[in-house]
Amino acid sequence: MKRPPAAVALVAAALLFSLMALAAKVAARRLPGPEVAFTRFAVGLAGCAVAAVRRPLRARNKWGLFLRGAYGGAAVLLYFLAIAHLPVGIATLLNYTAPVFTAMYAALFLGEALGRRTAVALTLTTIGVGLVIKGTAPPGALGLGSWQLVGVASAMLSGAAVATIREVRKTDGSWEIFTAFCLAGVAITAGPAWWSWIHPTAFEWLVLAGVGTLSLGAQLLMTYALRYVRAAVGGVIAQLTPVASLSLGWAFLGERIPPLALIGATLTLAGVCVGTIVARAAPASDD
Repeated sequence: MKRPPAAVALVAAALLFSLMALAAKVAARRLPGPEVAFTRFAVGLAGCAVAAVRRPLRARNKWGLFLRGAYGGAAVLLYFLAIAHLPVGIATLLNYTAPVFTAMYAALFLGEALGRRTAVALTLTTIGVGLVIKGTAPPGALGLGSWQLVGVASAMLSGAAVATIREVRKTDGSWEIFTAFCLAGVAITAGPAWWSWIHPTAFEWLVLAGVGTLSLGAQLLMTYALRYVRAAVGGVIAQLTPVASLSLGWAFLGERIPPLALIGATLTLAGVCVGTIVARAAPASDD
């Protein structure tokens, strides 16, 4: 079977991630966010178990894998909590500012220079996020809504996870890293999911299965594509996910994005794209 071109696979991965966000929003209409996140990780872990049968997993940098999993698992939990309480496109947009935080962490902890272009990207993204938060706040509010801040926190943790991946990939493979991510995710979300568990209906089970399957498919396509596509190109293509999520939320859920938030979204996407192009060596996030 002929493999798809890497760029096409990466576009497909970005679109699958946006469909996953839409499915998560549908599930979270009645089910708690931690329950949806737990299901995502459980399906991913099942996929890792199948892969391990064909290719035994060998963890080398155990501490690095632990940190990658802990940061990434917490990021997804907060992301799904944000999806449950915000328009799906806004929650996804806030989560996808992670590359800018990755650049900051790389400068602070990995000794990588934070150049002027990266500073410009950070400024654009910060202004954009501020406009998004203000534009989606209730009338008369300052804009510092708790769930918008949860979305920003998910991006900060996701950025830390990606910065960790940059070190772990020197010693460990993609499946080892993804397995650590799913293991930690199951451990982090199991308690909150059990505490707030609501028994899903038959339809909701199908939606939850869709969340996990779409996430796994997107992850596999992204992992394949990033072997052949430059990180800068991959990071820009990944920004199709928040754009598609905004569109899907509008088309299927009737979500309306205020004009100020749309301006902020445009600035945010521009800042993230600039930051991604500057950080050419950065791998994409697994969330």
